[in-house]
Order: sequence, then structure tokens, then C-alpha cells
Amino acid sequence: MSTAQDPATAARTRLAGLISEAMDGQLAAADILTARGTLTELGVSSLALLRLADALEDEFGVELDLADPAFYQEDIDSLAARLVTR
Repeated sequence: MSTAQDPATAARTRLAGLISEAMDGQLAAADILTARGTLTELGVSSLALLRLADALEDEFGVELDLADPAFYQEDIDSLAARLVTR
């Protein structure tokens, strides 16, 4: 029996932690995992989005275009999918 976590689930879990860190813990990772809505609807500020983009670049090697309005409308599932499919 394997205890390895599905890559999409692992990415989503790690992403929730990074979002929480970027928000200085204002929203717990567990709450982010169960929440619905875009990052901005969850209360992720523009400064937190910058921190998150930096963290994703460092940890996953993903470059996010901060000038792209679509980035600000991402939800945790769509952003996690980008991390897994890159």
C-alpha cells in the first residue's frame, strides 16, 4: 500500500501553505484549502500576491506574469493545476 500523495493534492496543500505565509498567517492553510473563490476574494492583497509569486518562482520554478489580470483571478485549484502541469 502506497502512502505517496497524489501530485495535484500535494501541490494544492503546499500552495495553501505558501498563500497563508504570503498573507502573514491572516488565513490558515486549512481554511484556504476549504475556501471557494479567487485569491483576491479570499483577501489576498496585492503585496501578498507579490510574495506568493516570488515563493512559487523559488519553490516550483514557475514564472508568473504579475501584469496579467488573470493571475489575480486565480483560485487555489487553477493555480495548483498550473504547478502540476508545468
